[in-house]
Amino acid sequence: MFKDLFYPRQAVLVTASSSEKANITAVEWIMPVGEKPPMLALSLHNTSLTLDLMCTSMEFVVAIPTEKLREAVLLCGSTSGKFIDKFSEAALTQVKAKKVSAPLVLEAAANIECKVLNYTSAGDHTLVVGEVVETSLPKESREFAPLMFSATEKKYSQKVPEKPPA
Repeated sequence: MFKDLFYPRQAVLVTASSSEKANITAVEWIMPVGEKPPMLALSLHNTSLTLDLMCTSMEFVVAIPTEKLREAVLLCGSTSGKFIDKFSEAALTQVKAKKVSAPLVLEAAANIECKVLNYTSAGDHTLVVGEVVETSLPKESREFAPLMFSATEKKYSQKVPEKPPA
């Protein structure tokens, strides 16, 4: 399929909430689309509970996972929050965000709070554009390699950062 040409891709976790319900999903279709102001775009399947919550609240969080969260990312990307509490099942801790109602993920390397600017139909998916309103980075400075997803192999792996030539 044509989409396989675009893998491996970085995998992230996306959270959204509305009223008493919060959900989390794994997303590989995400990219930065602006710097001033910082914006990003992501694509979610039209039947996604996270998309429903996001379009209701007009907010979401992108959590950057590390290798330690590989199994949690797999669970969040392969099950529906309509049937289980994915935060609980994946042993992920929700933390109150500073500027949005969607929860941060305590175990993530970083969390990016976003306000939805717009969304549009893209066939069986919806393209969501969000403005970054807050970024939470770990207090300690540490390098991490992005968690990558290979669609053809149906597996996650860690991309090892290349060292610059001496």
